[in-house]
Amino acid sequence: MKILLADDHALIRSGLRNELAEVDAAAEFVEAWDVASLCASFEAHGDLDLAIVDLTMPGMNGGATIADLRQRFSTVPLVVLSAADAAEGARMVLRAGAAGFIPKTAMSKVMLQAIRLVLAGGRYLPPELLHLIDRQDTAAAEEIPPSAALPAADARRRALLSERQREVFDLLAQGLSNKMIARRLGVTEGTVKSHVAAIFDVLDVHNRVSAVAAARAAGGDDRSR
Repeated sequence: MKILLADDHALIRSGLRNELAEVDAAAEFVEAWDVASLCASFEAHGDLDLAIVDLTMPGMNGGATIADLRQRFSTVPLVVLSAADAAEGARMVLRAGAAGFIPKTAMSKVMLQAIRLVLAGGRYLPPELLHLIDRQDTAAAEEIPPSAALPAADARRRALLSERQREVFDLLAQGLSNKMIARRLGVTEGTVKSHVAAIFDVLDVHNRVSAVAAARAAGGDDRSR
């Protein structure tokens, strides 16, 4: 795995390297400290798996820079790690196409969960900022049927799931095991486990029973239709 760390403070980049070793002990890191070195790193490393970018580095122009990076390097998931105003910053970077927003005040465990979620294809926002997700902030939210019997907070959480994770989410509601879901979707059981773990993080649940209950509450159980 190759991860781009972009922050103008060397100490923060060093800390991130140490923390992210828990995600992949063999991870390779590329570093940037301003917009010029950030763009150069993107261009020089076409095999990046993730980019973690500070919102206030020299040369950054807020959401405009994030949007430009997403347009030019759309295959690389980009997460913003910032000490800027959380509410305003999160809304801005979501609209710009970022896969997540992590405040620099977040605990290490939270950051690692967020990174794993993004690497699994999801999107991340701190739970206290989920109210920022609306139909203008994410196209995924528009895929939620208006008739779905979801409380507003649950609908916003589901909007953070990738398309594949929503498929797994719906199959969970039918009581399928990981192995059965893997066969149904034509993927490995390990892939399903990764998606299930990401779903747990998004829904803020800690076991399969709670996830199934949430899925059925969301209208994912089609056995009655």
